[in-house]
Amino acid sequence: MNKKSLNKTKIVDKFDFIYLGSDWFLTCNDEIYLTKNGNKVRIPNENYLELLRQEFRSLKIKNNTNPSLIEILISHADKSTYGKSTYVDEFIKYLETDLLFYRVTNPKSLSESQGSKWDKIIDIFDITFQTTWDTSSFIMPLKQDPVSILKIKEYLMSISILNLHIMSYLLKVTGSCIITVLCNLRKLGIEEAWEAVYVEELWYNKIYNDDEKSKELNSKMSEIDFYFKLLDSI
Repeated sequence: MNKKSLNKTKIVDKFDFIYLGSDWFLTCNDEIYLTKNGNKVRIPNENYLELLRQEFRSLKIKNNTNPSLIEILISHADKSTYGKSTYVDEFIKYLETDLLFYRVTNPKSLSESQGSKWDKIIDIFDITFQTTWDTSSFIMPLKQDPVSILKIKEYLMSISILNLHIMSYLLKVTGSCIITVLCNLRKLGIEEAWEAVYVEELWYNKIYNDDEKSKELNSKMSEIDFYFKLLDSI
């Protein structure tokens, strides 16, 4: 069975674990689970083992559109074989269009809301890493300071590949390398990150008060919270 055949409605019934040597591994139908690349899926530690047990017991996974922990670990088993540089290059590429660097000019109150939230986050990052970044109200990609980029690369290369893998999921939610790194360092909390990422949607929803949009935004906070839990469990 490979990743493509995963069915979330049956995932709880099919998967289990087995202890081999000094590690726990994922099993499926009482056999060692192999990824599409033929890799075993190792459970990183006891914390992740407990999170998987909770996932197996939870019915929420059955109708959840977000990646399950099982899917994340299966992806890690394959992608991690390519080394840290694969992840680091992905993060650096996000800097070309980082959410925090590109601002609107109108409406004025939205522009001010972006500035007040995003400038504070960039300041925290700059103090932490001694970096500098340019921002713009135009869509043309900015050419950022190469020394600042190098400092981010050095930090990312210094952390574990599992850490990078979990961060890569958070990166896709935030659209910001800056926010994701600060979340990993716990210099930015769940709600702060959520408010920064969805500042425009929250601004519009405050005006139009759309219940469906509110549910969607709350689900995004839950997703960010999930990745925080995974980072805390490394």
